[in-house]
Amino acid sequence: MNESENAGEDVEMSTRLLDDDSKEQPAAVAMTAESPKGLRKQVIDVACIMLNITSTVTLVFLNKWIFRDPQLKNMQICFAMWHFTCTSIVLWIASQRPFNLFIPVRLPFLQMVPLCSFFAGFLILGNLSLAYNSIGFYQHVSQSPRLSAGEGYRLAKIMTTPCVALLQYVVLGKSTSFPTLSALASVCVGVGLTNTGAAGTTTLGASTATAAFTVTAFYQVWIGKKMKDFAVSSPQLLLNQAPISVLLLAFVAPVFDTVPEVQKIPRDTLVALFLSGLAAALLNLSQFLIIGRMSALTFNVASNYGWVSEGRSLTLKDSLGIVLALGGATLYSQLSQN
Repeated sequence: MNESENAGEDVEMSTRLLDDDSKEQPAAVAMTAESPKGLRKQVIDVACIMLNITSTVTLVFLNKWIFRDPQLKNMQICFAMWHFTCTSIVLWIASQRPFNLFIPVRLPFLQMVPLCSFFAGFLILGNLSLAYNSIGFYQHVSQSPRLSAGEGYRLAKIMTTPCVALLQYVVLGKSTSFPTLSALASVCVGVGLTNTGAAGTTTLGASTATAAFTVTAFYQVWIGKKMKDFAVSSPQLLLNQAPISVLLLAFVAPVFDTVPEVQKIPRDTLVALFLSGLAAALLNLSQFLIIGRMSALTFNVASNYGWVSEGRSLTLKDSLGIVLALGGATLYSQLSQN
C-alpha cells in the first residue's frame, strides 16, 4: 500500500510539474513576442520625433530665407495655406499606387470643422498677437502662424505645454504624475532661460497672446481626441483636415494678407518657397504622428527643441537652459515609456 501510494503521489507531482511547465511556456513565448514589438514601437516613436525636429530646423532656415522678401512677410495666412496644400498633395500621392502607404477615408465634413477651426483660430490669433505685442513678447507667449511653417516656437511652448497638460486631464481624463510634471517644468525653465530678455505688451496684447496659446493647446489635444473618436490613423485624419483648413483660411486671407508682385520675387526665394511646402508636409505629418502614437504633451516636449536652430552664440545662462531642457526631455521620454 505504501509503495502504491508513493507511486500515486509521484504521478500527481509529475502531472503538476507538466501543467506548470505548460502554463509557463506560453507566458515565456508571449514575453518573447512582445519584446520585439515594444522595441519596434520605440524605434518608430524616436523616428517620428527626429522627423519633427529635422523638418522644424529645415523650415526655420527656409523661412529665414523666404521672409527676407518684404512682400512675403505680409502673406502669413497664404503661407500656411500653401503648406497645407502641399501636405494634402503629398498625403494623397502617398495613399495611391504604387505607394499605398495608407488607405484614405472620408470623414464627416461637419465633424471636422471644429478641429480645422481651432487650427485657423491659432493662426489668426497669432497674427493679432504679433500686431499688438512687441516681437520679443510675441515670441515668448504666442503661437504664430509660422508654427505650421516651423517658426513661432521659443517661449510659446512654456505657456502651451502646461495648458496642454491641463486640457488632457479635463478633456481626455489623462492625469500627469509628479515626476512627469517635474520633467515638464525642467523643460519649460530650460527653454525659458535660453529665451529671456523680451518684453513690451499691453492688456489687449497679453489677452490676445493668452487666447492664442490656449486655442493652440485645444488644437493639439483635439487631434488626439479625433483620432480616437474616428478610429483613424494620423495620415488619414490629416488628409481630411488639411484641405478643409485651406478652405477656411481662404476666407480670412484677404483680411490679413497683401497680394505680392510675383515678378519682383527672386527666383531663389521661389525655390525656397517650394521646398518649404515639402518640409511643411513632413512637419505637419510628424505632429499628427507624435500626438497619435504618444500624446499632445509629448509633441510639446519634442517641439521645444526648436530653439536649438537659432544659431546664436551661447551664454552661461543659455548653456544652463540647454542642460535643463535636454535633461527634462530625456527624463520625460523615459517616464512616458514606462
